[in-house]
Amino acid sequence: MFFSYLAQEDIQAVHQASLRVLAEVGILLDDPEARSILMDHGAQARRDLLCLPAQLVEDCLQRCPPVVLLRGRGSQVELGSGKLFVHNMGGARDVQDHPGADLRPAASSDVAQSARLLDALSNVDTVTPLYTPRDVPGELMVLTMFDQTLRSTLKPVNGPGVRNVQEARWLIEMMKVVFGDHPAVSMGASPVSPLNFTGDLPQVMFAVARAGLPFGPLPCPSVGATAPMSLAGALVQQNAEVLASLVLVQLAAPGAPLVYCGRLSVLNMRSGAPIWGNPEVGMMSAATVQLAHYYHLPVNVYGLADSGYAADMQGGYERAINALVPALAGADELSGVGEMAGGVCSANYQMVIDDDIFGMLRRILRGFQVDEHSLAVDVIAHAMATSHNFLAEKHSRHYLRQGEVWSGRLGLHESGWDQWRDAGSPTVLQRAQAASQEILATHQVPPLPLEQARALDEIMSAAARQAGVAR
Repeated sequence: MFFSYLAQEDIQAVHQASLRVLAEVGILLDDPEARSILMDHGAQARRDLLCLPAQLVEDCLQRCPPVVLLRGRGSQVELGSGKLFVHNMGGARDVQDHPGADLRPAASSDVAQSARLLDALSNVDTVTPLYTPRDVPGELMVLTMFDQTLRSTLKPVNGPGVRNVQEARWLIEMMKVVFGDHPAVSMGASPVSPLNFTGDLPQVMFAVARAGLPFGPLPCPSVGATAPMSLAGALVQQNAEVLASLVLVQLAAPGAPLVYCGRLSVLNMRSGAPIWGNPEVGMMSAATVQLAHYYHLPVNVYGLADSGYAADMQGGYERAINALVPALAGADELSGVGEMAGGVCSANYQMVIDDDIFGMLRRILRGFQVDEHSLAVDVIAHAMATSHNFLAEKHSRHYLRQGEVWSGRLGLHESGWDQWRDAGSPTVLQRAQAASQEILATHQVPPLPLEQARALDEIMSAAARQAGVAR
């Protein structure tokens, strides 16, 4: 039932243009090992750029597995299995404690609390560290994010974005403590658009691939600034950046799992500020889904995205539309639960609202059955011969219990205007805030075994010593 946003010949044209960019323009890359490996496989240096032959890209594409497993303490998901999975945004700087409150800097306790709330939300499948805690030294931020999330959810955990190879090594060590020698935890790192792979990035990719972990390349090109202004051109550049990442990963560890991550955004050309709620975000995400599936790769794209600074009607319709379009295109994983103000901040009530949005979206994707039983001709005849309604029909009870009609957490529970007014005229924000408080008061996550918790403490202490900072 998935729809194609672009024609197949358009997808093929984007692919061919991406190969030309890599072969004729090239990528910026200064890591000696990465340059040596690529040149041993036919890459050519042109000034400060390294050009990748099309055949090398095609060969590496054939090595990627079509399904990627992510495993947590209590559940697992298979990206590429045909099902849609959902995760939260990652790395928000600030917290809004309730609707209308001023923002405050996120702390380590917020990382843990948000992971516990996400653990309880039925439409969230994997958990990414939501906040960047500012109560720890900068050298320990990423490790603290991961540590607190590991301790606070049973769902599969996505590693935070990695900045350097030592950080990657510490994170891999932490994963092995909790999940054993072969963890199925994804890690991501970001090429700098346009086409910049300098610094530690190749070594981060090598470390992840050689550890057998799923890797998610996270280029974040912005249309008109760090990518062409045309949507097709921006898609070509993003694809070239993902394909170059894929080549590096596959040359380091043939057959390494990779999730195609699309993060194209739009820029306000008057102010220079990003625009997250424009329909182009959903459009480009849908096109990215098609492109990844053309390569038989699982794909993760933006889902809930809006431009506003308040949880209001604008945020609601922008988020829902930008999630629905790539979902209908067949996305394997959508992001964005809890995202506010373009990822600057988050709030517990927003996560609960987003859980309901994804519940509605999943109901749309499920469709409905059309067969002799559901067409209900006999049921209609029986109702017309007896009560002239369907309230007492076994058929009605059957489909009610099967979830034919969706029921969310936040919809109006009162039976009319007067009842709603008498209940205090609660808004969806008030309902979501109350629901988040109730969840956090009752939902507990089993702690890590003592020996695992102690091992994580030791890793954090060792990282602090190496960085020369206090923990």
